Amino acid sequence: MGNRTPLYDAHTALGGRMVDFAGWELPVMYSSIVEEHHAVRNAAGVFDVSHMGEIEIAGKGAKALLEKLLPTRLAKLAPGKSMYSCFCNEAGGVIDDLFVYMKSEHEYFLVVNASTAEKDLAWIHTWNTFGATVRDVSATTAKIDLQGPRSKEIVLSIINEKIISELPRFCFAELKYEGDAMIVSQSGYTGEYGFELYLPASKTSSLWKKILEAGKPLGLLPCGLGARDTLRLEAAYSLYGHELDEATTPVEAGIGWVISSEKEYIGKAVIEKQKRDGAPRETICFECLDKGIARERCDVVRKGKKIGITTSGTFSPTLKKSIGMARVASGVISIGDEIGIEVRGKALKSRVVPRPFLPYRG
Repeated sequence: MGNRTPLYDAHTALGGRMVDFAGWELPVMYSSIVEEHHAVRNAAGVFDVSHMGEIEIAGKGAKALLEKLLPTRLAKLAPGKSMYSCFCNEAGGVIDDLFVYMKSEHEYFLVVNASTAEKDLAWIHTWNTFGATVRDVSATTAKIDLQGPRSKEIVLSIINEKIISELPRFCFAELKYEGDAMIVSQSGYTGEYGFELYLPASKTSSLWKKILEAGKPLGLLPCGLGARDTLRLEAAYSLYGHELDEATTPVEAGIGWVISSEKEYIGKAVIEKQKRDGAPRETICFECLDKGIARERCDVVRKGKKIGITTSGTFSPTLKKSIGMARVASGVISIGDEIGIEVRGKALKSRVVPRPFLPYRG
């Protein structure tokens, strides 16, 4: 038996098909991946993401610690704003990607991947020579993601606060839900307008039930890991363990835009050199022209020669074609070029396309 979120019983009551994910028992789907996917694109979907890790970093040394850990310029933040970034090792490889929320000058809230939470916490402690206070609050913090064009309408029916309707993307508000502190962030992992809601684990079931009740007349569905993956891939968002790992730099992974810090962050020499001079590998998006679905870890070939490997792949319910991402040798192919994706001994004819497959629709 794996770890269970506070919503485990709610998932099984709804008929969720439970699977192991990073040591957690989570629903891969309730009705069907395609149906849940379309609900998010056309109305709204709600996800239990309480398995994610949450870490608080506070004190006068908090800013200096984060400037050591992150390749992204911390000046981009202000109280009430968040940003996407990553931890890198000394060789420039990505230890994890994460979101950083700035509550105040000396207080930050980090959201990290479940599979790397323990590793991340140890990494933070290793480099904490600045006297910052570091607290793992994962066990007491739950996370619900409400995504889709009708998500604002649903949130406001439950938490009638004007600030929610005015939140810009990647900004957040600290509010109260049933008397307890809650973070409402205008962000998400689907390519749609939506919210990420952080609250005490003890209040999760109440909020989940209210969202389902308020959203049902509007077309909302509970969604599992399957739809979460098809949605994030259409938006070409990276997934740790696929596009990102400790042997791949942010430049190679296609998230070089996070590199903006002028401070002496970990891995800077390697990362800055790659950003300036180019990296040996790059991440590309592709669509299959032949019938068939390319999954992760398929060889990518060009003119009979292997040039890389797929990192993610699925059938896109929106585009109605097989799409994916791959890490390939730099400078070998360009947008519009044809490539082959080896699937069961056959090279599926495919084409390199711009990133993302679908632009953000907020």
